[in-house]
Amino acid sequence: MKILLSPAKTFRKQPLPDVPVGQTPQYMETTEQLRTELKKLTADQWQTQFKLSEKAALENRARMNQPQPAMAALAAFHGEAFRNFQAETLSAEDWRYCEEHLRILSAYYGLLRPLDFIQPYRLDPLDKAGALTPLNLWKPILRQALDSEEILILASQEYARMVDVSDAVTVQFVKNGRKAPSMEAKKLRGRMARQIVDRRIIKRADVRSLDVAGYRYQPELSTAEVWVFEEGEQK
Repeated sequence: MKILLSPAKTFRKQPLPDVPVGQTPQYMETTEQLRTELKKLTADQWQTQFKLSEKAALENRARMNQPQPAMAALAAFHGEAFRNFQAETLSAEDWRYCEEHLRILSAYYGLLRPLDFIQPYRLDPLDKAGALTPLNLWKPILRQALDSEEILILASQEYARMVDVSDAVTVQFVKNGRKAPSMEAKKLRGRMARQIVDRRIIKRADVRSLDVAGYRYQPELSTAEVWVFEEGEQK
C-alpha cells in the first residue's frame, strides 16, 4: 500500500533532529525542466501569474535562482496536515515504515519519498511554468510509478487529479452531511496518516477500522473509489 499526501505551501525554518540519511528525489530531470522555465520569470511575473504579494514573489524568484538549504520532504513541509502528522516524534522504525509506504505528491518534484531532499518552492498542479503544466507533465510519470500499487489518497482534490491509476481509493471526511471544511480536512488527513504509521497498517482495507478524531468509516455512504469517514457515532 502507498499512502499519498498533498504537499504544503509552508516549510519549516529549521531542520528536525534525528532524521535518517536521505536521498535525491527520483524525478529530478523533470523537476529541472520546470526549474528552467520558472527561473525565467521576473518578480512581477511571479506576483501576477501566481497571485502573490510582492514579498512572496521576490522570495519565490530567489528560491529558483539561488540554492536553498535542503531538508527531507516529510520533515520540510509544515502545513496543517504535516503539523498534525508530527514528523518530529517519529522513531527510526517509524521512518522506515514511512519510507516504504508514504508518498507526497508535488507539482515540482512529482512524487516524493519521505527522505527525499527538497528545497522550498511554490508551484501547484494547474500553474504554468512556461509552456509546461505540472498536472499534464506528471500524470503519466505517476501512473507508471504507482499503477501496480494499492493506493490510498489522503490528498486534496487538486492533487488527487495527478493520480490516474487502476487501484486508488480516496478518503473523504464528512461533517454535518457535507465535506469537512478545508482546514479540518487537512488536519484529519495528517492524523489519519499518522495513525496508519503508528499501527503499521499494510492492507488498505484495515484503514476502515480507524477512528480519526471522532470520524469513522461509513460503508453506506462510501463507494469502491471513495471511502467516507463521517463525524459522530458509527451508523
